Amino acid sequence: MTLTRKKGIAGTIVAAAGIIVLVTQIGASGSGAGAMKLEGAWVSRVTSIEGIAGKYPFQWSFILVPDASGRRATLHGSVDVGFGQGADTGSDFATPLLGDFIMTGSDTAAFNSYWYGVKTGKPDQIVSIGRSWGETKSTGPGKSESTYHFEIYPANADNDRDGFPDAGAVPIKQFTVTSDDTRIPPPER
Repeated sequence: MTLTRKKGIAGTIVAAAGIIVLVTQIGASGSGAGAMKLEGAWVSRVTSIEGIAGKYPFQWSFILVPDASGRRATLHGSVDVGFGQGADTGSDFATPLLGDFIMTGSDTAAFNSYWYGVKTGKPDQIVSIGRSWGETKSTGPGKSESTYHFEIYPANADNDRDGFPDAGAVPIKQFTVTSDDTRIPPPER
């Protein structure tokens, strides 16, 4: 085999490897049809509570900040119109939502989030711990449907004081809701 032929074969192998890497990166970026990206600002409106559909007023909004892989994101948000957990726990307001999302498929993700019910005073006091976990599925560009499993715990469910209910803690309230989620569109240029 001549040196020119060996160089030609080596060049073909390098080019093929480059194409494979490029195709893999494009596929991993989630730019294909129906792919979900864990990023952006979102608004969620409740569509059912415990399986009963309706036009409920409940809504929350959040921002997803992706990590370098694009398969995981942190969440920061707020409850805009809540479920009135203050009546159950004696809280005056809820802190912002904090959470984590992770991709479970090309168009699905699982999430876990927490917030705290606070009673105002001198000093303010955490009186409840809220948890929501569940799954979301992309239904098109900038749209998804989610199922949330809510659990509300008394503050004393956190005996080790790490900010989360201890293993085996019993929530004082549990319920499941679904939502339609819409990503806030980018500004038009």
